[in-house]
Amino acid sequence: MDMTEPLYKSNKQKKLEERKAVQLETLFKKRKHEAEERWVNVQVKAAGFQSVLDYAVEQYEQHKNELDEEMITKTEEMIKERQKEIETYLMTEKDIYLAAMGTMAD
Repeated sequence: MDMTEPLYKSNKQKKLEERKAVQLETLFKKRKHEAEERWVNVQVKAAGFQSVLDYAVEQYEQHKNELDEEMITKTEEMIKERQKEIETYLMTEKDIYLAAMGTMAD
């Protein structure tokens, strides 16, 4: 017990503290839910990006023999860049999610 804390708390003060505790818990749950919801949406968005890229790669593979070497090289570089962008996006958002969850755990 802290020496500056009063030995007796009035009912009004106890109820006020209880209300603050409930408000903090509600806020915590809301923020946790928002962080989880954002993370789910990010994963869905990344999956959509990946799906579009996979389709483009499939089309590229089907018509690759019709392209010259320069076009093949450029296309494969673009595919690698897009894949890296998706991975970077997902990992950045994951870090944001984990930071939010870590902050709430403190």
